[in-house]
Amino acid sequence: MNQDELKKEISENKFRTLYIFNSDDYFLKQTYIERLSRATGLSVQKFTYETFKEFLEDIPRLCCFDLFNSKVIKHIKLNFELEQLIDIIHTENILILDPIKCSSKIKSDSIVNFRPLSEKEIKTYLKNKLKDIDVHLLDKISSSPFYSNATALYLLVEKLSLSKNYEDIDFLDNEPSIFEAIDTIVNNDFEIFCAIIDKYNDFPLVFISTLSTIFVNAFLSFYYVSDSKKTYYTNIVRRLGKEKLESLITILYDLDKLYKSANIRNLLPLKLKIFNWMVQK
Repeated sequence: MNQDELKKEISENKFRTLYIFNSDDYFLKQTYIERLSRATGLSVQKFTYETFKEFLEDIPRLCCFDLFNSKVIKHIKLNFELEQLIDIIHTENILILDPIKCSSKIKSDSIVNFRPLSEKEIKTYLKNKLKDIDVHLLDKISSSPFYSNATALYLLVEKLSLSKNYEDIDFLDNEPSIFEAIDTIVNNDFEIFCAIIDKYNDFPLVFISTLSTIFVNAFLSFYYVSDSKKTYYTNIVRRLGKEKLESLITILYDLDKLYKSANIRNLLPLKLKIFNWMVQK
């Protein structure tokens, strides 16, 4: 199932008791959780598990009504790869499993594989969020494969909304290096890095998720499995080197888990981790 099929089921009020969201696109998954919540009228409760064993032991509690005997949507973040399915037959709630990723061995119609956003979807979102955006900039953003990731698109829109004149955003000319923070990390410039990211304190998880996406794509370019045209990625690998890039991805991965489990609303942990990473030889 992809999000088109999921969207159709939601519009027809056909709700399953189990969904498995297979994507690294944080914002897109959140969008569909909110759509399910609005359509069903159910509140959302969040749970996080670090191991499959811990999750398995808690299945009975997740399936049952809560203390007030009411049905809810349970968004269950699994900080590991889901390699096998649980036979969840009887549940009073709607369960949404949100693993780091699903193993390709798993086959189930409960798995929602989120596809990249289409140009039409990107344009629609931009027009709704940025009323004064001109046609040239609209076409430029919507035609970029980078912004087919909803998380990256969301963060870009947030950044553009801070500017009264979109044409002043000169970093758009060097797609996909839209985030000056990337350059400050690569250049080991901690002071400027802090100054740049302070404006993102209101949505730290989205920012960290986008940083992770960029550096993971850079790492993949080392093995020639990402788009060879994205020379920005290969430049990151050249500047940082494989080992330092690996350690940075590990840091961002751990921060992503921390922010999701603790609901932290500032970027201080990110600053401390990046500073420690920068001073390491």
